[in-house]
Amino acid sequence: MKLKYLLAATALCSVMIAPAYAQTAPTMRDVLKTWQLDKPNANAQFATKSVSEDRAVLENVVFKNPTTKKSDVSFGQMIIQRLPQTDAASDQAKFTVSFLNGTVSQKAGEEIAVGKMELRGLTTSTNLSSFANWANGGTLGVGAAPATGTNFDGDIYVSNMSTKTKDATGKIADVKVGDFNVLGLGLSEAGWSAKTIEMVNLAVVDSEVAIKLGKISATDFKSDGWQSFQNAAAVESGDFDLKKLSLSNMLIEGVSMDILTRAEKDKSAETLKFVMDRMELANWTDKKIVKFAMSGMKATSGEGDKRFDMSLESFALDDINVAYFSALGGAFAKLMPKDDAKPSGRSALLGFAELASGTAAAAATATTKAPEVATPSPKLKDLLPGGPLDSGIGAISMSKFGFEVQGFNFTIDRVATSLTRNADGIITGSRMLPTTMKLTIPEALLNQPDSPVAMFAPLVADGIELAIRFEATYEPATDLVKFNDLNYTLNGWAGFNLDMSMDGFAKFYREQTVDALVAPIAADLKKASEPKGKGNKKPDDMEQLKRTLAIYQGVRFLNGALELRDQGGIAKAAGVFASMMAPPAKGATSRSAEQDAQAMAQIRQSWAQPLRDQAAQKNKSLFERQFLISLARWIEVGGVMAAVMQPPAPIDVPTLADPKDLPTRVGLTFTNQPAAKN
Repeated sequence: MKLKYLLAATALCSVMIAPAYAQTAPTMRDVLKTWQLDKPNANAQFATKSVSEDRAVLENVVFKNPTTKKSDVSFGQMIIQRLPQTDAASDQAKFTVSFLNGTVSQKAGEEIAVGKMELRGLTTSTNLSSFANWANGGTLGVGAAPATGTNFDGDIYVSNMSTKTKDATGKIADVKVGDFNVLGLGLSEAGWSAKTIEMVNLAVVDSEVAIKLGKISATDFKSDGWQSFQNAAAVESGDFDLKKLSLSNMLIEGVSMDILTRAEKDKSAETLKFVMDRMELANWTDKKIVKFAMSGMKATSGEGDKRFDMSLESFALDDINVAYFSALGGAFAKLMPKDDAKPSGRSALLGFAELASGTAAAAATATTKAPEVATPSPKLKDLLPGGPLDSGIGAISMSKFGFEVQGFNFTIDRVATSLTRNADGIITGSRMLPTTMKLTIPEALLNQPDSPVAMFAPLVADGIELAIRFEATYEPATDLVKFNDLNYTLNGWAGFNLDMSMDGFAKFYREQTVDALVAPIAADLKKASEPKGKGNKKPDDMEQLKRTLAIYQGVRFLNGALELRDQGGIAKAAGVFASMMAPPAKGATSRSAEQDAQAMAQIRQSWAQPLRDQAAQKNKSLFERQFLISLARWIEVGGVMAAVMQPPAPIDVPTLADPKDLPTRVGLTFTNQPAAKN
């Protein structure tokens, strides 16, 4: 849907209006004469109904396109009403211009019906030509310098608009809008702004899509440059610059979509249903977006065993660093092939990340006659004021996400991250609270005798839970970063925990650029874009690791430990195998606890023995033997297996990609700690 169509009538009729500056309050007949509405003319035909001191009514108004001379716009009435003058006597008189019961003709077979459209707060000096250019996507492009006198200030109200549009395939879409209002619209040489933009009860329906939005609104919107209202699908990403855009709040409420999709193979059709209660963007400036949030999301597709359900109670990002993500988008854009089409700006008001990438991509792919001048990549210290632990997002929160397909149910209870800052604003702590993910396997599948998972039914009948948490700290005085308690745990089975200490991040933070951060991806993208053939080699994992670690010049690894903790999972698995391999004696319904313990111990020993056999092989290194023996011990008795790294001296992180003598250089040893006795 082209939003500019909402304003097409005003755009066409504005050619009749010329600026005039009244020293005293003009009579209504003076106003009509100034706006060239005192009598019918080549551009407008009408019948004058009445003219009083404060009001003029024109009926059966028909506006002609000044270029084609066709009657493209007609209204039952056009009313000009003088507003009460409450300001100083020297101020210009203000008016409201209303258009009632209108029709706007577009391409063949396409018409727009408008119940009412009003322009409020106009004066006889208001430049409606400037407004028409902006509203109708005129010749003033982004960044253009309009001629002197292009200012426009006023309010726009449109209600009860409906239209039928036709795409290139002939598919017809019905569009209805209850209200569309732009309050405090200001146009000037510097750009445009609006105190409030609001659209209420939007509906778009065609043969495959039905979309309804209860309300879309934005407050204190400002954009430097002369961006126009245009078709959202046709907006070039270069039309938007994050640093030139700001708003206090944007809100979308009451979204519902029904989308018909067809399978390529059998052409079967199914409908995707999507609803969202609310989406919000708060306080968008050239520095950051204070908050991006969504809530009440649900999606459903398919029927029967093909049904898919998804839900999300809430999701939010706080303190999004606009400058940083814009720079990341620019760095990625440099990696795009020059002949790629510029990304669409369709999500310009809906997604900050894609917007950042799109803006930067347009800048990187734009061609001009002037010689290209490489812009230095910004350094992290100039974009991330929080120091080495600053990721560009202040906090992430999510609650109750889940989806279900073919009886499998996956849920995430919550995600919650937080930051701690010192008096200088440097982030000294980053934390994610425990997040639990759960997968539930359908009972019918567990009960099928021939099912691959049936033998594990006793182990997974209550679902599989994965819990994740982490904590990191930074000490500015010593430049020490500690990753504490990076923990992944399969509840009731096993878990691993990583602790690690490094220093040297201060220099990395001061000197490293955004381009350098994405450099390792450049080679991968280049490789992926090469034509496939016999000469292509498989990706070299070691080379990829070297490129990645090379970023961290000056960062040193101090020490670390990786712990593998048994939480009963080995015993559970051994118990299942024991019951299969050694069922109860004839006539007995179960084995004794002692028999169970002996059977499980034998199973665990049988799993550990191959590892011990490998450790005894002469071709194994000392560290390989230590690892195999430690792992065998862990399988047998559980407890905690730890890989402890204590280098004799700090190690430069890029050298960790060199496998030569790596276990010795990092001071690697393996230890086992038996399980605590109850």
